[in-house]
Amino acid sequence: MVIRTFDRKRLWLGCVSLLFIPAAFGADGLTITINNDSSDNLFVTVYDRSSSPPQQVLSHTEVYGNASITVSIGADRSGHGRLSWTATTVDHVMRKCGHNQKSHLNDGDAVKVHANDDCAR
Repeated sequence: MVIRTFDRKRLWLGCVSLLFIPAAFGADGLTITINNDSSDNLFVTVYDRSSSPPQQVLSHTEVYGNASITVSIGADRSGHGRLSWTATTVDHVMRKCGHNQKSHLNDGDAVKVHANDDCAR
């Protein structure tokens, strides 16, 4: 009977500790939707700026016009995410570029990307 009580307590403590492990280690990232808000197909690169050093989470990936893609980034100590992006049009003849940073992101937020500017040569 003593053994059963000990096993139940141990099982209960094990289950409760599993609830807190993901939060303690930051296992949950933020899911961010990258929206191409233009009709042009774009090559998009995204960096997670919440981590040190920044980590590339999307590399020169084609995102069709008016389409979106989801990425996962980490959260800083305040629970928010920060990212930067670059975009270039797929069309080499009429090449356009764009870039920006976005901070204070929450899980489920969307970031609009576009390539409306002339590219630096």
